[in-house]
Amino acid sequence: MIDEPDAVADEPLALPPEAEAKLRALQVDLARRQADDLQQRRARRSLWRTHHWLDEYDRCALVGGRHVCRRCLTLYPVALAVVLVSFVGLAPWPGKLDPVFIWALCVPATLEFFAEKLLGAAYSPRRQVAATALVGLALGRALTHELDHRWTWLFWGPVLVFGAAWFIAAVAKVQRSMMEGALAQSVEYGKATSTDGP
Repeated sequence: MIDEPDAVADEPLALPPEAEAKLRALQVDLARRQADDLQQRRARRSLWRTHHWLDEYDRCALVGGRHVCRRCLTLYPVALAVVLVSFVGLAPWPGKLDPVFIWALCVPATLEFFAEKLLGAAYSPRRQVAATALVGLALGRALTHELDHRWTWLFWGPVLVFGAAWFIAAVAKVQRSMMEGALAQSVEYGKATSTDGP
């Protein structure tokens, strides 16, 4: 005669309450990590239009439900509009003032960028849009000269000078953030090892 399997064998093993709580916490943490990883992968794929990671999406505007760099949304339409009106003879200022205005209008956005990246100034969408609109005017006029005469200093001079300055400021900000993160981890490690001692 074959013994009937116990009905208890079909039931899942019951874990002690502490182990059950730890298992649930691990499952929640795993789900959170998977969601974070998915968000990071999506952010990496859309970096071409956001120019920012998830923690800086406040610097983006939502267009059709997608994040787009707010600076680019201001800069390129303004510059294109200036190019178009310049070609029909409606330049925003007399052409002889282009060298002054092209260089001068790049300064406010550069100062705004430096203040945020190097001095820790709080981000302001209004300030960014206003400063970027001025750069858009300068870029539009400079691009008009570049389209008329290739390799003009009125276009490439500001691009190289201000572009290099912005790049250096951005790299300095990233390096400072990395150093601050490493220092914070070192402090946490020191606290953890000091409590593990006798």
